Amino acid sequence: MILEGLRVADLTTGVAGAYCAKLLTDLGADVVFTEPVTDDLGTYLRTSQRHTDPPADDWLARADVAIVGGPGPVAGPLVTVSISPLGHGGPDDGLRLPEEVLQARSGSLSNHGHADREPLTVGGRLGEYVTGAFAALGAVTAWWRASRSGVAEHVDVSMLEAMQMTLVTAPTLMARFPGGRAATVRWVMIPGNEPAADGRYVGITTVTAQQWYSLLRVIGREDLLGDEELATMMGRGRRAAEVNGFLRDWTTRHTAEEIEARCVEARVPATVLGNGRELPRFPHLVEREVFVRQPGESWIRPRAPFRLHGIRDRALEAPRAAGEPWPARARPGPAPAGGGAGERPFAGIRVLDFTAFWAGPFATAWLCAMGADVIKVEAVQRPDGIRFSAAVRPRDDPLFYEKSALFHASNLAKRGITLDLGHPDGLAIAERLVEHCDVVAENFTPRVLEGFGLGYERVRALRPDAVMLRIPAFGLTGPWRDRPGFAQTMEQLSGMAWVTGYEDGPPIIPGGVVDPLAGTHAALALVAALEHRSRTGEGRLVEVPLVEVATAVTAEQVIRYSADGTLLGRRGAGGVYRCAGDDEWVAVSRAHDPLDPAERAAWCSARTARDAAAELLAQGVPAAAMVPAHRTGEDPQLRARGFFEPVEHPLVGTHEYPTWPMRFSAGPARYWTGPAPTLGQHTEDVLRDLLGVGDDELERLRREHVIGTVPRPPG
Repeated sequence: MILEGLRVADLTTGVAGAYCAKLLTDLGADVVFTEPVTDDLGTYLRTSQRHTDPPADDWLARADVAIVGGPGPVAGPLVTVSISPLGHGGPDDGLRLPEEVLQARSGSLSNHGHADREPLTVGGRLGEYVTGAFAALGAVTAWWRASRSGVAEHVDVSMLEAMQMTLVTAPTLMARFPGGRAATVRWVMIPGNEPAADGRYVGITTVTAQQWYSLLRVIGREDLLGDEELATMMGRGRRAAEVNGFLRDWTTRHTAEEIEARCVEARVPATVLGNGRELPRFPHLVEREVFVRQPGESWIRPRAPFRLHGIRDRALEAPRAAGEPWPARARPGPAPAGGGAGERPFAGIRVLDFTAFWAGPFATAWLCAMGADVIKVEAVQRPDGIRFSAAVRPRDDPLFYEKSALFHASNLAKRGITLDLGHPDGLAIAERLVEHCDVVAENFTPRVLEGFGLGYERVRALRPDAVMLRIPAFGLTGPWRDRPGFAQTMEQLSGMAWVTGYEDGPPIIPGGVVDPLAGTHAALALVAALEHRSRTGEGRLVEVPLVEVATAVTAEQVIRYSADGTLLGRRGAGGVYRCAGDDEWVAVSRAHDPLDPAERAAWCSARTARDAAAELLAQGVPAAAMVPAHRTGEDPQLRARGFFEPVEHPLVGTHEYPTWPMRFSAGPARYWTGPAPTLGQHTEDVLRDLLGVGDDELERLRREHVIGTVPRPPG
């Protein structure tokens, strides 16, 4: 196991800290926790860990890493990870707000639900899980540095910031980039979760125009292929009644399996909607043994959300008593002069980054922020698809592909090159670059890079100690391995959508959270694999399927159904109340509110959202006014903690970009060191510097479109 021998003391309560500890346990750490296990979810999160009653001073003094809910750092451990609702420092340091209230402040509440109804809180406690994943990533990154420098380090993790990064999609940038609108948009994706003839739902996703055209052919509406407005998500939203009508006229005449099969055959991402009952029955998950029996229990639970090939999985054991404290041992001493890991601990590591869209680039962005040289590979025939999500239209701006807010947010400070891997010379250059890189990363369906002959075996032959990170939608094996799948597909399949929605309505997808969530898990596994390489000299294949990350954080649904037949339902709109004014709402913690909901609704309607939240907080009831997503950059706590950093780009100007939801006492003081690359911006520099390619050869490669800076049709 990669982190075998790492001692972790977890003093937190709640899901976020427990999930952080669970991920470290999955990687081999020896974790001791103090929170009592009171239910099956706690048993899942505490599997293979040991329990001791607080105070745990003897354990804490001998731990390598401590996870705490207070401000930190604590004496003893080399690394302290503190998890709090709003992070430390700033005007709201110490304010305790639960996850469903933080959704209002993060901008998530304003973006979910129907425009003509109350806004929706996303179900499933996803904010707590994503916070735990970031905390684990912070822990292994800090340990990488502190174990080399001997200098104790504090990682300060904010749940608000974690949710702002994941439950909404770069809303402040989306509003301010070219073509953007500073407006609140609450809408439900169309198509989405569509009713089938057998009473179930099928999740259908059409992110690209081509997928929408393919769906039209599936349902026999070729007459609409020329309707450009319907080819966009916003256009379908404007004509929701019409589109829902003809879509559901077709879906309600077919079973869920029939709809799924016909969509998948046409390369349209689709899945029977998952929940605690359906998930363990999906044949792909059965074949990959995603769900396993919990030791000592009758119920099943997901396996670890990542697979490090060639390294055995952690054996699952029921939580047990801790026994005697760890024996004392010396901690690493100070590094020799110049021998520490520095402000950016991954300086000196080079990444060949074939990833696209959001999950993969999100993972490699972490290494870039921490000092790695990340070389992003695109092709003029196949640029990163997220470039085409720009708010400006091609007919209005020929450089529209350089103006996607999400592309910029996910690729800051990377070096961008273009290579046509379908050309023999492009593939040969890519293979030569592999020899110069510590990490090779990709997130396509498995057949893409394997079709070019660049699977792990080839990478290992070129660079024996390389770590290869692969983030396929459904994994490298199994009957669905070659299916396309976006974050929305995983939210539909995993049960995230099932628990989000109005009490009287269909499931609603959270809208993209799986991408950054999977990217965080991938970065965590990648850092762990680099740690393994530093000790052993061995490279590894790291597999992080989107679907297995999603099932890891929706485990409660499967656990509850397999334990006692309880099928968890939708959270509904409870705890969210309309206030005086136009689209003004306040989120109130239902667990702490002494008032009947009807009385609370009347009370809130007579106050502005800000006044209602302030009065409730003064009474000890956690509450927050709903903040429009595009205005979250004004939050005083986020500003005080430096969550947004300005970066200048030659084509889009200077914008403030979200950073990461953790602050490291050893730095960096600033995460982003440069803008996202334009298409092929650094190709010639990289090929000259790393491979010695001369000017004549570069000119030939440009002429044959092996490299370039302007998109062109494939072929």
